[in-house]
Amino acid sequence: MTAVRLTLAALGMAALLGTSRADDNPLRDELLKLNTVTGESAVRDKLRALAKDKAKAKKLVAEAAAMLKEAQGKENPFKYNGAAIVARLAHFTKEYDTAEPFYKYMVETATKLKSGSKMVEAHEGLIDLYFDTKKYGKAAEVCEKFVDTLGPDELEDAKPFVLEKLAQAKAKQEKFDEALRLTDLLIEADSGGWYFRQTKGWVLREQGKLDAAIDAYLESLDKIDANKGLKGETRDRFKDRTRYILTGLYVDNKQVDKAAKELQTLIKRNPENPTYKNDLGFIWCDNDLNLDESEKLIREAIDLDLKAQEKAKKDGLIDTVKPNAAYADSLGWVLYKKKKYKEALAELKKAAADEDEGNHLEIWDHLADCYMALDQKKDAIATWQKALEFDDISKRDISRREAIVAKLKKEGVEPKVTPKKKDKKID
Repeated sequence: MTAVRLTLAALGMAALLGTSRADDNPLRDELLKLNTVTGESAVRDKLRALAKDKAKAKKLVAEAAAMLKEAQGKENPFKYNGAAIVARLAHFTKEYDTAEPFYKYMVETATKLKSGSKMVEAHEGLIDLYFDTKKYGKAAEVCEKFVDTLGPDELEDAKPFVLEKLAQAKAKQEKFDEALRLTDLLIEADSGGWYFRQTKGWVLREQGKLDAAIDAYLESLDKIDANKGLKGETRDRFKDRTRYILTGLYVDNKQVDKAAKELQTLIKRNPENPTYKNDLGFIWCDNDLNLDESEKLIREAIDLDLKAQEKAKKDGLIDTVKPNAAYADSLGWVLYKKKKYKEALAELKKAAADEDEGNHLEIWDHLADCYMALDQKKDAIATWQKALEFDDISKRDISRREAIVAKLKKEGVEPKVTPKKKDKKID
């Protein structure tokens, strides 16, 4: 009898307080526990674990947004580390409207704590978010505020790299004179250095001055070679990265032979790297060169990538092994070029089916071309229309979008989506 009375009393108290077991929210409990995660590696591991289940991650992010909204005018339920995990998780799941207030809260909290490392982390997260959402004006504002802020050593040490992001934000707004002035100041301050010459090359590429951009990266390559502070493997890694950027510039500048030469050098130095083999295979086949060798290289890239994924799964870093959308697209495209349309279609459909990496204008354009080659006009038209819904990722996409519009009009079809143009200033 006593136990029964106690239970009833507890239930009565719960009702009085407006809570009960039925009202428990496991998502909120899990979110609040994030406040207790400490240490960079622990935060990183927790974030990785949460990101594995994307459906649940989205639910957690939605619940966190509700908690933050309810807390307006009251004490925030999240401490810095909890907010950092939610912000990154929201960023990862592309719930940008939720990520933004959490990053802002991180900035505010880190500033109150006067923690240099946290201030850097919070500002960098917010800047990256604005870049990913093409809010370059807001990104520039955050950069400028950061540079004007006096703080601990970590803050001061990070300022050159935030100025780099400011230059890039200005370039994205097509304020190229301002952007280049910033890069010149960074180069001057880093006398004899190589890194910020690449930033200048990046801005020049954005401006469409490809020859000048190539020169900037070549100068940077020379500076890397001359830098006595860079030793062996580190120097080679920076050189490889620079050469890889040059391959893209050479392709943009219609210098396919030079791009191929750089990739051949990279493959020789890094025979187990699938990216270099895929890129060389794709560049050749896209320009109707060395189709048999292209297919061989791309298939090698696919095998290497699958082996790497299998190892990552074994190590617990990923849950599933899946086809790489870019590599499947490359294989489909070389098979298309070799007029093996049915085989090509299977690979291109595989690439387009990847919801994370396959929603790309170029992949869907390739798929539509393949449908047309197989005389499946209705599917081709629907695929081109779908392609026009995707955002431009690179400058090459601008001309590709125009080409898709022309293909649709050639078939007597009006594009359902207005061709997108690159915004001069997106705030």
